[in-house]
Amino acid sequence: MFKMIEGYEKAANTIIPAARLRLARELKVKYNLTESRIASILGVAQAAVSKYLNGSYSKSVDNLANQIDSSKINCYIRGIAEGRDSDLKKCICSICASANKFDCRFSKFNSK
Repeated sequence: MFKMIEGYEKAANTIIPAARLRLARELKVKYNLTESRIASILGVAQAAVSKYLNGSYSKSVDNLANQIDSSKINCYIRGIAEGRDSDLKKCICSICASANKFDCRFSKFNSK
């Protein structure tokens, strides 16, 4: 049980922010979306997106974001840019599952 709790804490504190950081960068570079639009898509405040894009987020989250396999982003980025929430959930779940080795009850989002 404690391993599962630790896994969820790791996901909430580092993996999900790293996924959002990486997605924010991709959405800005590939689709030239505004910070407000990216914030709306990712479900975060515009200020968080500004931190993601300006490199002023935590160094450990930034380092993890740089390690995310591009294929995990590329298979969903178009749908995410178009605002498909299901693609966002699948992408973040896929990233989390690859970085966080525990039996997550939310892993159903990872199936295509």
